[in-house]
Amino acid sequence: MSKQTRKSQAQQQTLPFSGREDSNMASGPSPLTLETLIIELEKSRKSTTAELTASMTAALAPINSALESIAATVAKHTSTISEMETTLSTHSDNITSLEQDVVELRSKLTSLTEEHGALQATVEDLVSRSKRQNLRVIGLPEDVEGNNPRQFMADLFKEVAAEALSNSTPELDRAHRSLGPKPRQGSRPVIVRFHRYIDKERVLLWAKKHRNMTYRGHNIKFYEDFSSAVAKRRAAFNHVKSLLFKKGIRFGMIYPARLRVTFNGVTHTFDSPEQADSLPQKKASLLPRRGE
Repeated sequence: MSKQTRKSQAQQQTLPFSGREDSNMASGPSPLTLETLIIELEKSRKSTTAELTASMTAALAPINSALESIAATVAKHTSTISEMETTLSTHSDNITSLEQDVVELRSKLTSLTEEHGALQATVEDLVSRSKRQNLRVIGLPEDVEGNNPRQFMADLFKEVAAEALSNSTPELDRAHRSLGPKPRQGSRPVIVRFHRYIDKERVLLWAKKHRNMTYRGHNIKFYEDFSSAVAKRRAAFNHVKSLLFKKGIRFGMIYPARLRVTFNGVTHTFDSPEQADSLPQKKASLLPRRGE
């Protein structure tokens, strides 16, 4: 059906039925046509839509505000996280660099430790060599040597160890008490340097065979003058040597600090007191153990 036909039918439906009705219609409101109804419905729809839109807008306003706040917070956190990632990356690079530095420093430390050990061994060797012609005399009272300790000690050796020196007076380079304050009891050792190494060796060998030496009523002993490091290492065997002596087991020290034990015709050497435990159980019963 065409648009013109529909319009004609609509006009026919609205024709008045009588003259009275036509008169009344002229004076009253316009008759409601389908087109007018559609227009009114459209207006109503638009009004309702506007009201709903306004109502929903008002209702959603707090939510939108909250969402905007959340969005701002998320943006701020995103920025913070980005900064933290940048900082973390920087720290990671720094840590990597530090780790490389640590590796290099450890390598240098190892090298320096080895060099220090070599230098320490060299110094220790030089100190020990400088003491090869020295003897340490124990048991002389303080000040007995007077104002000329070198001459006093030369005369002492000639008197006590005349056999070792063929009744001659040894030539000494110097003689003095060991460094340190004078003790309240006892006396400090006297350090003597022989001019000739052979004289010192003769006196020392003679002293090992004559352990009960006296001088003017004082028991004296002659020992090698070791460096402090070597003396400390040798002193670690003192307890073991004491027990070996009590058990009647033959022993001796090898330079710089090794213990030699001879038992049943077999000789054993030890670099430390703990190594005495390495002997078989049947022999260990005669050898001292640490802590006895």
